[in-house]
Amino acid sequence: MKTIKDKLITPGQMKALYATFRTLRMDDDARHGCIYSFTNGRTQSSKDLTIREAQQLLEKLNPMDDKVREMQRREAQMVFRDIYRLSFLIPQLNQGFTSDNEEEYQMNVAKLNVWARKYTKARKDVTRMALWELQETKKQLEAFMRREERKNKK
Repeated sequence: MKTIKDKLITPGQMKALYATFRTLRMDDDARHGCIYSFTNGRTQSSKDLTIREAQQLLEKLNPMDDKVREMQRREAQMVFRDIYRLSFLIPQLNQGFTSDNEEEYQMNVAKLNVWARKYTKARKDVTRMALWELQETKKQLEAFMRREERKNKK
């Protein structure tokens, strides 16, 4: 099974990478040299980067200041809370369970992490996902809920 770290760069990442290179005023040789150096000689071409490599390169070329990092952390917390709440509406996850104390909360998060490793695009714990991965996971859960609602109406 291919994991996210093995998959090639997404079109959105490619677009962001080229925009960053343009902003930094890198010509083709500088861009290829940057990629070659970043991948330790594995490739010079951005199209051969993996999703993870592209993410790391973008982060390195566009360092966040503390204010932006804090805003993203708060946004990620809010998206995680939404995912956690949605998990109580889904039978395969936490439906019918409570979150009255810390122990139950940790158990529910653990079930959510197991589900995320198996069914999300990121294939990793929700507690370890980046903001964009959390947002994709939330969309996936919302789509699942809509499908379940349509089934139940029939």
